[in-house]
Amino acid sequence: MSTSTSSWQRVVEGCLDADELRVLRFLRNSHPELVAPFLSAIPRARRSTLNRLTSSVLREGVAGLASHFYEPPSPVEGPEELNLDYGKTNKALLSLGEGSLIVPVAGSYAFGRLEVEGPVLHVSAGRIRKVRHAAELLRLIRRQAPNDNPQGHWVDFERELENGSANLALAYAYQEEKGERLRKVASGWGVETVLDLALTLRARDDTFDSALFFEQLCVEGHNLHPGAKTKSGMEPEAVYRYAAEFDGTPELRLVGIRRDRAESASLGGRNVGDILFDQHPGLREAVAREFDERGLSPTDYLFVPVHPWQLKNVVPEVYRAEIFQKVVVPVEGAYVPGRATSSFRTVVPRVGRGKLAMKTSVDSQMTSTIRSISPNTTNNAPEFTRLIRAILLREPQLTRTFVPVCEVAGVNFKVDPNEPDLGTRTAKSRNLSAVLREDVGRYAGREELAIVGCALYAKSPITGRPVLAELVEAFARSGGVNSSSDAAFRFVSQYASVALPGFLTLMVKYGVGLEGHLQNSIPVFKAGRPARLLFRDWGGARIHSERLKRRGLRVRLYPGSAVLTDRLEEMRNKVFCAVFQNQLGEIILQSCKHFGVPEWDLWREVHRICDGIFDEIGSHPEYAADAAADREALYGAEVDHKALATMRLDPEGGYRYARVSNPLHESSLRDRNVL
Repeated sequence: MSTSTSSWQRVVEGCLDADELRVLRFLRNSHPELVAPFLSAIPRARRSTLNRLTSSVLREGVAGLASHFYEPPSPVEGPEELNLDYGKTNKALLSLGEGSLIVPVAGSYAFGRLEVEGPVLHVSAGRIRKVRHAAELLRLIRRQAPNDNPQGHWVDFERELENGSANLALAYAYQEEKGERLRKVASGWGVETVLDLALTLRARDDTFDSALFFEQLCVEGHNLHPGAKTKSGMEPEAVYRYAAEFDGTPELRLVGIRRDRAESASLGGRNVGDILFDQHPGLREAVAREFDERGLSPTDYLFVPVHPWQLKNVVPEVYRAEIFQKVVVPVEGAYVPGRATSSFRTVVPRVGRGKLAMKTSVDSQMTSTIRSISPNTTNNAPEFTRLIRAILLREPQLTRTFVPVCEVAGVNFKVDPNEPDLGTRTAKSRNLSAVLREDVGRYAGREELAIVGCALYAKSPITGRPVLAELVEAFARSGGVNSSSDAAFRFVSQYASVALPGFLTLMVKYGVGLEGHLQNSIPVFKAGRPARLLFRDWGGARIHSERLKRRGLRVRLYPGSAVLTDRLEEMRNKVFCAVFQNQLGEIILQSCKHFGVPEWDLWREVHRICDGIFDEIGSHPEYAADAAADREALYGAEVDHKALATMRLDPEGGYRYARVSNPLHESSLRDRNVL
C-alpha cells in the first residue's frame, strides 16, 4: 500500500464514527467490492437519519422545541460553500440555548409531518455550520433538556442513531449493486418497471416469491422512526447476513424445551415443532437421530425455531443452567433454510411455497423495541386468530377485501415460578419463543402482487421512483386515465375504500384496534389497482373489553396481556396512529410529492369514505352510539401522535403521544373549501 493511499484512508477513517468504522472493516475483510459504495453512501444515510430525527423533534416538541416557520432575518456569516438559498424553502428557526437551528422544510403535511430537505444549520455567535449527523443534533438539543430527563437515555439514543445510520449506509451500498443487477435483467427482458419485473420473474419461475421480493426492497425501514435501522448489539456481519435489505438467508435452528418447561398454543392442537416436522421433510428424522445419539427422547421435548443470531449470542448465556440440565437442548444437525422479511426476526422458508412463516425471538433493539417475544404473544396468537375469524363470519361483506394472515401456533419457555430475579424471569420467558404465521403469497393470484406497505415508498431499482409511483401509473393505464394527478386521486380513493371498512368495522362494532401500520399491512394489487388488504401481526393490537363483551364475544388471553384494555382511547389510538397517520398519511404524502395532488383533496376523500362507513354502521341501533363516539374522536381538532423520539428518551415511560392537528377535522376541511 502506498504512503498516499494510507494517508487518504486515515483521513477517511478519521471522519467516521465507531459504527461506520465497524462496517468499513467488515467490508474490507469480506466484501471489498462494497467499500467504495459504502463510503459514498455515508453522507446520504446520515442526512436521511438526521432529517427524520429533525422532523420528529419538531413534531413532538422535544426539549421544548417547536417549529416556527419564517425566513431567517439577514443571512448570517458562513462559509461560501454552504450556498444558502434563503428563499427556496420554508425555514423553521428555533432557539437553542445560546444559538439557533435553521431547518429547511420542503413541505409541511398532515399530522405535523415535515419534509426536511437540505442542510440543517446551527447558528451560534454569528457563525453558521452544517449539522452533519443525527447524533450531533441530539447533543445540541440535550444542552437545554430538562434536568429530570436522565442524560444516559440521551447517550443511548445517540448510539442508536449512529448504529442505524451506519446500517442504512450499508443497505444503500448493497441495494445500489443489487439495482444494477436487476436493471440488467429487466433490460434483457424488455421490462420497464419493478412491478413487471416481479410478474415476469414469477411467470418464469414457480418458486419465485414476489411478496418476499418486495419485502427485500424495504431499505429505509419505518417511515417515521428516526432509529428505523437500529440493530443494537448486532455486528455488521450479522446485519449483512440476516437482514432483508441484504437478501438475508438465515438458517433457523431448532431448540428442544422439555415439555414441563414449555408453553404451547395452537389452532389445531399440534405444537410448533410437530407442524414444522410435517412441513419440512427429513427434519423430524434428523432430530430423532441426534437425540438418540445423546440418549434423549425427542417426545419429551417441544421444539422451537430459533434465529441463528439468537442461538449464538443469547441462548447459551440466558439458558446456561437449563442447557447443562438438558431442560433446553439445542439441535446441532437440523435447520430450516430461510429468507428474511422486512421485520428481520420473521423468516419464510427458502424451499416450498405456502409453508408457514416463522416469527422468532431476537434480543436486539430495532426501532423502539427489543424484538424478543413474550409468552403473551405466543399464547395469544391462535386465540386472536379465532377471534378475528369469528368476527369475519359475522361480517361476510369484508372477507373479499380484508384478509387476515393468521397466526396458527406459538411456543415459549416457561420460567420456573421460584426464580427470584425479575430480570432473569423476563429474559428466560422471552428469548426462546416463536409464532407460526400463514404465508402471505397464498392470498395473491397469478396476475396479482402482494406488496408490503413499507415497500410502497421504497425506490424502484428499475425506474428510481417509489414503487407507489409505478403503481399509480399502472393504475392510470389500466383505467384509461390520462391525467397523472387524477390517477393518483382515484388510486388513493380506491386504496382507502379497500382498507378502511375493515379497520373501522372491527374498531366500532367489536372494539378491536388493529395496529395497521405499513409493515403489518400488505395491499394486493392487480394492474395497479388495489384489490384487497392483508393484515398481519396481532401482538400490538388492543381490544376494548367492554365493547367486545357487548357483542357477545369472548377472548381468552394470556394472564396480564396488554392486548385487553378498558380504555377506549388506547384502543382507538392503535387505529388512528397506525392506519391514518402511518399508512394513509404516507400514501397521501407520496401522492402529493410525485403527482401534485392537493393534500387536502385527498383527506377530504378519506373523510367522505369514513363518513359512509360510519353512516352504514350507525344505521343499526345496536352500533349507533359507538359509531357516533368513534366518529367524533376520529374527527377531533387534534389527535394523538405516537412520539417516537420522546419514547427513546424516556424508554421506561411506555407509550408517549404528542398532540397534532387533524386533517380530518371538519372545520379544518371547511377552511380549505373542501367540504
